[in-house]
Amino acid sequence: MLLKYWGLGLILILPMHAQAMGYSAEYVKCMNSAGTGSTSLANCIQSEFNKQDDRLKSLFKQTLDLYSDKEKKAQKKYQKQWLKQRSQQCDKDQKSVSDDYKMKYYNCALKQTVNRANSLEKLTYRL
Repeated sequence: MLLKYWGLGLILILPMHAQAMGYSAEYVKCMNSAGTGSTSLANCIQSEFNKQDDRLKSLFKQTLDLYSDKEKKAQKKYQKQWLKQRSQQCDKDQKSVSDDYKMKYYNCALKQTVNRANSLEKLTYRL
């Protein structure tokens, strides 16, 4: 009987944690209602990128609290390298060329940012 309630409690807790990871419900709704218009799609992607970038910054600050001063310095260095790599891989310099490049950049940066934030979130729960 106890096992039954423990399992139910676990089922109720897991969705809350899973919802924090990945894309927001607002983004999914926005993309579903955007149709095929590149401006609408770009706005959805850019808005979600901003949310996820804020999420990444918050999670990064949380994870820093888990490290010693020496380790914090290394983590900050790694984060700067990761941000630079994201900009290069997503061709940030080209985002002002046209709406298509802008959407391409934000789409790439969003995917990478979500993946990095998810990794940090898993790390904070594991440690």
